[in-house]
Amino acid sequence: MNLPDGLLPESLLWLFNLAMLLLLGWAVLRAPWRLFLAVSSRQHLFLAACVLLVLLWGMRAEVGPGLSIHFLGMTAFCLMFGWPLALLGGAVVMAGYSFIGQAGWSALGVNTLMTAAIPVLIAHAALIFSRRYMAPNFFVYIFIPGFFGAALGVLASVGLGAWLLVVAGVYDATHLWHDYLPYLPLVMLPEAVLNGMVLTALVAIKPDWVATFDDEFYIHNK
Repeated sequence: MNLPDGLLPESLLWLFNLAMLLLLGWAVLRAPWRLFLAVSSRQHLFLAACVLLVLLWGMRAEVGPGLSIHFLGMTAFCLMFGWPLALLGGAVVMAGYSFIGQAGWSALGVNTLMTAAIPVLIAHAALIFSRRYMAPNFFVYIFIPGFFGAALGVLASVGLGAWLLVVAGVYDATHLWHDYLPYLPLVMLPEAVLNGMVLTALVAIKPDWVATFDDEFYIHNK
């Protein structure tokens, strides 16, 4: 869901912009810059992933002004690079979308929050949960943060956007419930499958590309 300028009140938009600046500042402080900058192949992979996100977000269905449905891919992005770099990358991609007119500049904060920050933080929380409370198993890694984390990320992202539009008086809750939200399950499952498949392939072929995957923990530690 990418909101254009003018749908939400300016005061609310600037509040979200401030919140995103604080969150991005925290991500800058927590990002593993020394490791990231020391390995050029890691930087190339990051840029390639950002380009793929641009293409993925471009394949969307418009239901109405501010109402769009598209794949996010942020769960796999988060698990590949960690939440700080994934959040920063998502913000850069959203800024690019705003630059080409696919989203509003004033709504950059709320769009980044819905499309990037929420899915990334949910994936990170699911990863922490799986490590603390579940068996160190390859399938746990794929299904909990990868599969279910992606589905929950879409649910939270669309849910927040719909709630904001109702609170701002842009759409009636009944209209969204009947004409927009019924499409949500049709996106949640493919989103979960897409992220799960990407992570499965990467862990099997290029495990060093997935920063949050540890062979010793998930495979050998049994």
